[in-house]
Amino acid sequence: MKKILCAILCFLLAASLFSCGQGSSEGVDLRAKLSSLMASDEALGLKGKYETLDDIKDGAVDPDLLGIWKTADEETTYTYTQDGTAKAEVKTYGGAEVKFTCITVDHYKVICEEVPMISSDSEGNQTESIVISYSAYQVENDALYLVNVEDTTDENINSSQYAIIVLYRADENGSIEAALAKNKTSLDTFNGTWSSEEGEFTIQNGKLKIGKDKYDVSVDAKNRLVVGKGESASAYSANISVMKEYDYEDHSKTTESTALGLYFTGADENDKPNLISVLFDWKTEYQWDTWYYSGSFQLEK
Repeated sequence: MKKILCAILCFLLAASLFSCGQGSSEGVDLRAKLSSLMASDEALGLKGKYETLDDIKDGAVDPDLLGIWKTADEETTYTYTQDGTAKAEVKTYGGAEVKFTCITVDHYKVICEEVPMISSDSEGNQTESIVISYSAYQVENDALYLVNVEDTTDENINSSQYAIIVLYRADENGSIEAALAKNKTSLDTFNGTWSSEEGEFTIQNGKLKIGKDKYDVSVDAKNRLVVGKGESASAYSANISVMKEYDYEDHSKTTESTALGLYFTGADENDKPNLISVLFDWKTEYQWDTWYYSGSFQLEK
């Protein structure tokens, strides 16, 4: 049940997973950032330790967090204030406000959020409760990197997922252009062969190969992965995550896989996704009026 509730908590975060950066092979490697921030509540000694923020006696508001942060597409805005309240606003879905504090465990900085939850059982009965959610974070060069701390409290969990969220500090005018310009994402983030049920492609040295087709790839100023061919180019929001699947019989055994999510950002009917052969067509499936292709790909080792 708790994992279902946590899924609700992560709903606002989902819209902000599509952050990549700009530039060439030089810059921030998001896969490396994700790996460095991955941690479990058990490893950090947080498992079962706190029930409310009042239990966290050594918590404090980190001044590095204060202010307004936005995802690269500016769809999601996070605001952290000195009084220990944080607000997440997603243009499409609205906003939510929570209380927070920060602690340091070993070399990890962790944001602890107190979130009110409403759960329902199979008979429709509702229960209100408070859940403490943890996110490991790093503030660097006007960029905020967030990774949810794995919840090991419920031993019935079959799998868990780490995903990196990147936000950029807004200036006094509410702009994140300066922060974006200082935080290029390395194309090395996307290097490798990625596969799904629809097919596979390989990215290496600024080139993408899919079947017999080859494309130039880059990351633009709006943090989109740009796939070009000839005079045409198509842009995709992208996110990196790691899925950990537990062995059904022995939860001490796990299998990890790296995933790349791509979401076509075409604005009108004249835009065509170059990677259409490996993306799921939501428009055709649900008869929407706008172009919306997406795909989740596993890294082949």
